[in-house]
Amino acid sequence: MEKNETPPAPSSPLRRWMAWIMAGVLVASIAAWYAARERLPSEIRIATGAKGGLYYRFGEVLGAYLEKSTGRKVRLVETKGSLENHDLLARHEADLAVMQSGSTSMEDVAVLAPLYREPVVVIVRAGAANRPAGVDALRGRKIVLGAQGSGMRESARAVLEHYRVAAEDLRETERYFMDLKADAQLEGAVVTTGLENPDLRELLAGGGYEILPIEDAEAISLHNPFLIPSKIPRGFFCANPPVPAVDTPTVASTAMLTCSTGAGNLLVERTMAAYFENPMVWKLPSVLSRKDAQDWPEMTMHPAARAYHDPYAGIGLLANFMESIAAIKELLFALGAGLYLAWDRYRKMQERAKQAEFTRQKEHLDDLLNETVKIEKAQMDTEDPKKLKEFLDEVTRIKLRALDELTHEDLRGDQFFAIFLAQCANLIRKIQSKLFLLASQDAKRGHPTD
Repeated sequence: MEKNETPPAPSSPLRRWMAWIMAGVLVASIAAWYAARERLPSEIRIATGAKGGLYYRFGEVLGAYLEKSTGRKVRLVETKGSLENHDLLARHEADLAVMQSGSTSMEDVAVLAPLYREPVVVIVRAGAANRPAGVDALRGRKIVLGAQGSGMRESARAVLEHYRVAAEDLRETERYFMDLKADAQLEGAVVTTGLENPDLRELLAGGGYEILPIEDAEAISLHNPFLIPSKIPRGFFCANPPVPAVDTPTVASTAMLTCSTGAGNLLVERTMAAYFENPMVWKLPSVLSRKDAQDWPEMTMHPAARAYHDPYAGIGLLANFMESIAAIKELLFALGAGLYLAWDRYRKMQERAKQAEFTRQKEHLDDLLNETVKIEKAQMDTEDPKKLKEFLDEVTRIKLRALDELTHEDLRGDQFFAIFLAQCANLIRKIQSKLFLLASQDAKRGHPTD
């Protein structure tokens, strides 16, 4: 090592510990972010309905788009309908579910999007001698309403209650409406589904069935807000003979794509994109467009779904915040001015205290300098080596006191402090020289000094 090279200062244990702690905090933060970051489920489960129904068909189409866009496997869960789907969401046994509006409580469930209308189709056998003339004539007959827990059964119940027909007044109600083909004893069915339901189209296109009108659609809708007046166009299911024979009034609910309220934003965003950014309408013509979904009446939508439709919704909040800031700008200026004045007063107090300490220490330095002057005068009048040694020790003590007690940085750089140190050094040399001279004289006389 060269003479002028300064060796590196050893790292203090505290600094090393602080470095390790900060590194640990960084690693822990990264690990926490990695563990808490939002991820898609390894398998996306969609609760649908019975195979052959439109819920299941919708699940197939959406699932294919989701698998393509996310790289995740999509599994369709076949169920009895909306109530079961609600329970699967609540138990976290499904990630997405198709449900019928008004069929069950929406507690802990959030809507992603309305899908399509689901008209109530009242089917009876055509040409039967005792064919019911209207919905009120269904009492006591073998009429399928759908499985317990299905939205289909709930909407059928709402319509039948309007005509004072209770589900208990009917027979064979819990069977599937496609059983009409195999069981001639069944007299009809009340089916709530999208008109593109493959099973429904197959049943009615084969002929032999009629659709009863729901004449009181407006009244039923007023009593049941989840049902809205609608109609089934003439010949929709069969053209020759047309089924239905005329435009037929009815009421309709809405199929909705849902998730739990706690579903992650990433899953919702990917699902919304899969639904609205693919040609879904080519495979399911009755699905609502993105614009229709945006204009749908207020629903309890998942925040990420709402943000998907209106990504700039937060700008209004920001504008309100900026207006609030503008309204209190005078208060903020006053607060800033007050803080500055308080800080300036504190700074001046610190400067005064520092100046007072400087003055005190300078006065103390003056006292120490006077003590060295007294010693210098006293040593001039003595030839006693013992006394001179006492003077030398006293000067040294005064110098050490000054270095220990006078710590003010401004004073250490003051010329007066340099004069004091020079005075001490000169006085020490002067006394040492005098002691040397006395010792030499005594040596010549043969009397060495102690």
